[in-house]
Amino acid sequence: MGKLISVVMSVYNEKIEWIKDSVKSILGQSYTNIEFIIVIDNPGLDREVKEYLENTAKTDGRVVLLQNKENVGLAKSLNRGIAAANGAYIARMDADDISEKNRLDLQIQIMEKGKYDLVGTGKINIDEKGNLISGYSGCDVENKKI
Repeated sequence: MGKLISVVMSVYNEKIEWIKDSVKSILGQSYTNIEFIIVIDNPGLDREVKEYLENTAKTDGRVVLLQNKENVGLAKSLNRGIAAANGAYIARMDADDISEKNRLDLQIQIMEKGKYDLVGTGKINIDEKGNLISGYSGCDVENKKI
């Protein structure tokens, strides 16, 4: 099954469509041994968004939902998520990001093959309608695209 990856994301005031796409892209990863820690950093979060996140946590045991009592900002929210993480690896996710289906699988392969402490990815910028703006996908290792 592989090592557990803890994916940490903070939600503040993003559109529900973005959050749904983001969550689905993590829960639909080809690498499935994950815990998805979502920190709500907005006590007044839109009810529809909060209900979606709560329902997702109820229906998928990999989702851990944490609620801040007050807005503390992105860094403190992520640190709270990291403190709750149980994984051998931590992966970052933003509430308006969409991960390619094999993102985590490729990242863990690179980490373990190269004995790296940190990996990043390429990115593709899209507009609100999903149209390509700029960017690239893939990972570079020692300036070599793999």
